[in-house]
Amino acid sequence: MAPIVIKDKVITGVSGAEYGVHGYITANAIATGKQLWRAYSTGPDEQIMFNPGKTIDGATQKPVGRDSSLKSWKGDQWKLGGGTTWGWYTYDPTLNLLFYGTGNPGTWNPTQRPGDNKYSMSLIARNPDTGEAVWVFQMTPHDGWDYDGVNESILTDTTVNGKKVPTLTHFDRNGFAYVWDRRDGKLLAAHKFDPIVNWASRIDMKTGRPVVNADKMTREGVNVKDICPSSQGSKDQQPAAYDPASGLFLVPTNHVCMDYQAFNVKYKAGFPYVGALVNMYPANHGTVGGRFIAFDPMTGKTKWAINDRFQDWGGALTTRGGLAFYGTLTGWLRAVDLKTGKVVWQFKCPSGIIGNPITYTHNGKQYVAVLSGVGGWAAIGLSNNLTKATEGLGAVGATATLGDYTNLGGTLMVFALN
Repeated sequence: MAPIVIKDKVITGVSGAEYGVHGYITANAIATGKQLWRAYSTGPDEQIMFNPGKTIDGATQKPVGRDSSLKSWKGDQWKLGGGTTWGWYTYDPTLNLLFYGTGNPGTWNPTQRPGDNKYSMSLIARNPDTGEAVWVFQMTPHDGWDYDGVNESILTDTTVNGKKVPTLTHFDRNGFAYVWDRRDGKLLAAHKFDPIVNWASRIDMKTGRPVVNADKMTREGVNVKDICPSSQGSKDQQPAAYDPASGLFLVPTNHVCMDYQAFNVKYKAGFPYVGALVNMYPANHGTVGGRFIAFDPMTGKTKWAINDRFQDWGGALTTRGGLAFYGTLTGWLRAVDLKTGKVVWQFKCPSGIIGNPITYTHNGKQYVAVLSGVGGWAAIGLSNNLTKATEGLGAVGATATLGDYTNLGGTLMVFALN
């Protein structure tokens, strides 16, 4: 993941949950490189840097208590617990809080790891000076779907009961958009941002826990079918954007479901520790694999949506001029009217887009740029010549025909706004 610099520290995370690693973040002194603190995602209080009497559970608004992570694992499974920290850190200088999410527990087979598996799949707020956790909220306890919680945290002020509240909005892989009071982790809203989400019916606002649909809970030896969203989530690493004029979020999404068959797997250092066969496909086995939406996370209402053939894996950009820019896996870079969702301009790039558009000015002229080129989990089949649907951790099935629409590419595209 990209590091974040806060004051005199550089903070980095770690990936590799699919190899049974023990996730953590580390703060190093910029001047010397000396490690100042390291906070793990799972394990004893001193390792996860939770104060049992002070660190707040956002769901209950009470201190987490002693050994809150250890009690949620069987034996020493927390040592292979994953909870990796491979993306998207945010800092609030006013509150002096660092926000980040943790990823999936190891293994993907939930039968092998009974319990909530804390604190995988969680949003954590820490004091960057000391590393101590101020609050935590677990989105997907006992994850059985690989719904990593690492997506970006967007900090805005939101009107709640007539008062401005400093909030954190997070579009989770699990298909729910969460809004928290970022001071203490109190949950203010949680709504599905893709109507196909069926692994859970809703988030219980009293407990903060998802109300899981039992027939979509994965388990060892069973091929559970038509789970929505897929392990790629209703949104993965593609960042959402905020429009301050309307208070809406512009969100590139994955409209993709899956079949998921968990199996027993043994840990061996350096080898994959997955334990599941996954097959992904567009929702309803149809031709819409992605949606670009304008969404209100407080009400759960979608103002407008654009349907696309494949997942919308590139990030969103909003401008003061009332436009949203985003790219498609088929290679279209688009400018969209924020009020109506109408595509007012588009350009077919040399290849598909998983990059994030940016805008800047030079000598008084405004430009928009994006990297055209596909790869990663979104296009692992095309980039690695994979053809079996369950390859690439199940992603190949979702983009099996992508090669009919685009190629790998790798071209920086820059446009001038006239």
